[in-house]
Amino acid sequence: MSEKADAIRVAVFDVIELLAHASLQTEYETDVQIANVPAELVCMFCDDLYHPKSQTSLDAFNEAELKDLAALYGLLHHASEAINDLETLTVVDLQKKPEWRVVMNFAKELEARFGISK
Repeated sequence: MSEKADAIRVAVFDVIELLAHASLQTEYETDVQIANVPAELVCMFCDDLYHPKSQTSLDAFNEAELKDLAALYGLLHHASEAINDLETLTVVDLQKKPEWRVVMNFAKELEARFGISK
């Protein structure tokens, strides 16, 4: 695996771990003082990391993993539609949304499936 592929794999795994744990999301909100942390949680994966047709992603993940990441993308997109109109949403508010709970549960499944542990 190339250095770029390895780096994207690590970055995706880090975001999956963040999405899977309420405590890490709350900590992120405290540490990163940006206007809309819930939106940033979605953008980290959907905008910054998920590029399934890029050669780097194709090198970093096998077919089954790419399907799992596509499913995560879909869940995040659905959750973002549910929170899109809430400008002052906090991470605690986000975590109460059923759509976000689905994202978190799936991210926990992906942690186990991908063997993500720290």
